[in-house]
Amino acid sequence: MVRGARASVKISIIIPTWNRSGLVADCLRTLEAQTFRDFEAVVVDDGSTDGTAECVARDFTWARLLRLPENRGFAQAVNAGIAEARGDWLFLLNNDMTLEPDCLERLLAGAEAANAHMAAPLVLWRDTPDVVYSAGDLQCANGRPESAGFRVPRAEFTAPPRVFGVSGGAGLIQRAVFERVGLLDTRFVAYFEDADLCFRARMAGYDAVFVGDAVAYHIGSASLAGRAWWRSVQCCRNHTLLVLKNFPAALLARHAGKVLRECAHQRRRCFSALRTDFGAARALVRTLAVDAALPGLLPHILRERRRAQARRVLTLAALDALLEREPRT
Repeated sequence: MVRGARASVKISIIIPTWNRSGLVADCLRTLEAQTFRDFEAVVVDDGSTDGTAECVARDFTWARLLRLPENRGFAQAVNAGIAEARGDWLFLLNNDMTLEPDCLERLLAGAEAANAHMAAPLVLWRDTPDVVYSAGDLQCANGRPESAGFRVPRAEFTAPPRVFGVSGGAGLIQRAVFERVGLLDTRFVAYFEDADLCFRARMAGYDAVFVGDAVAYHIGSASLAGRAWWRSVQCCRNHTLLVLKNFPAALLARHAGKVLRECAHQRRRCFSALRTDFGAARALVRTLAVDAALPGLLPHILRERRRAQARRVLTLAALDALLEREPRT
């Protein structure tokens, strides 16, 4: 599944990018300044048309550049990078992230000290670094993934007692996790694909830890460039996909009311975002199209669901205890 050669570096950093050459350049400059040096950077250019690939090839010759012929979406771009990675650990990193110089060193040390298989840094907003963007990922019983600490002032922030998983925007994951549970599910395209991976990993017995002294900075949805409605459509669709693929039947029945209310909430958000750009009539058609497309995904959902449940070693009680009863945002 992970086709890279035998590990020859400790960490492979996978950076998918689509246009916005300045963002990935900033990201790579902070990698050049890392105190931890046993890493490689694999930049996956996802069909950029603004010279991003040329910029990386010219100015960052130490990075490995993988060019995709057209835009294939976040999940496929990340998977392409993972397939070429050589590290014991894989650090998934958005192109609009920058790191403190000791981030990699502290993140790896925190993961190894906790004997964890996944590790999340403290991510702050780049423009307002006194506010938290993420402190690892949580998974709600209603099926919604959340970023721990989202928009909490750093002065008031306390580390979460546990995290369910890590973000695909800045998440350190052992190679063994991918080899056991598979890569990102490309049916998600973008959004919640990292939550799906972490759900499969958690059920298979892998642990996650938040490392608060490893610090990164994020711009936030910088690559959407005026297409915020697309994010709402993806979250609406992928919430249903995440739940149907991963929730064991007993937990789905136990939390059915919460899940259904969240499904309705996602569709209201989707309609509202679409209405802003396209008007009410077209927004309604596009929102209804989200559900109309789901039956076509059922064969994939059922096949992957069987595989995930067959790998599950976590008891229902233990898995249920990891789910947040109420959303925090």
